[in-house]
Amino acid sequence: MGGNVIGSSLVADTRGLGSDCRDNSRGFGVELLHYAQTLCASVNHRQLEDCFIGGFSCLFDVPMYALYTLDPWTGGMERVAAVGVGDTFLHRYEREGREVDVVDAQVRTTQRAVYNMTVVASMDEWLENPLYTKVAYLHDIRHVIQAPVLNRDGLVGMLHCATSDPTRAFTPYEVRLTAALASVVGTAIEGINARGGLERERDQAVVALERTGTPVVIIDPAAPEPRLNDAARCLLAKVADPEPSLHRMLARPGTRESFSHHVEVELVDGGTGLLHGQSSYTRGEGSALITVLELQRDECAISEETLTALTPREREVALLVIDGCSDREISQRLYLSHHTVSQYVKRIYRKLDVTSRVALTRLLLDLRDSRMRD
Repeated sequence: MGGNVIGSSLVADTRGLGSDCRDNSRGFGVELLHYAQTLCASVNHRQLEDCFIGGFSCLFDVPMYALYTLDPWTGGMERVAAVGVGDTFLHRYEREGREVDVVDAQVRTTQRAVYNMTVVASMDEWLENPLYTKVAYLHDIRHVIQAPVLNRDGLVGMLHCATSDPTRAFTPYEVRLTAALASVVGTAIEGINARGGLERERDQAVVALERTGTPVVIIDPAAPEPRLNDAARCLLAKVADPEPSLHRMLARPGTRESFSHHVEVELVDGGTGLLHGQSSYTRGEGSALITVLELQRDECAISEETLTALTPREREVALLVIDGCSDREISQRLYLSHHTVSQYVKRIYRKLDVTSRVALTRLLLDLRDSRMRD
């Protein structure tokens, strides 16, 4: 909001403000901060407009005030929250008043709050101005402040306050206060639009996850249960008693790095298999855990002769793969570059005729189990 608005010199200058505010300048400052906080806490445009209307009268004892957001394409009013004026007045202003509005023109040029009596030389001149004769006369508007609502997107709206009392001149403080409130509203609108953008991205991501054929599980710290897309639900439907297996799959390691787990499972058709999950965290605070699932049915074990085709280093890498280590984790453990580990993994795939980490893990575990039985 800016310290010049809340500073004691401005709070002390309360001429023209509501009676409760004039009685106690410190109390006025608290009310002002509370009003700003309420505006910024608005979760949508409707709530912002209701908060604006509900609290503005505490700051100004004026009969007319309005907040409107601008259409980004036409520059005209898109949404309006107004007190003391009717819809007919607003429609006429859009049709006939905006093009002759010298106050609006100066606001858009300077990007600052403007008081109409600083634009014209006298009240008589104002009463002869085309804006008054075409529109403002409907409510006999004598004094008006207009402030631009700005944020990082530029000019997104306008804030007005007005009176028909010819003796009710606005003070420089009231002009600055109106400008400060417009700035707060701009910040609130920016937050609302940002949240709206995040919600749209979330909805798009959810639709994409539902449509994709890849089984995906999302653990959101704010949600009580994991979120599964259709492919994940179909995959887990093949697993007997899938819930414990899924929770073992999603168990967090001791770091925030990507990780993978594999769990041997029994299938509803009587077979067995390996459920594999590759998990990564999203960025930022309150990050979610995204896990891609894969189910590998048991097949015949790899022969020991095939395993001897691997070099000692390739065997070492392969054993770390079945331990659930990512390429990055393997590179850290073996002091190899990430690229070198990737090349080892690709050679292992070719030699053992597999196409994924899950398939490689399944083969090596089968070999280990067959040795134990022997």
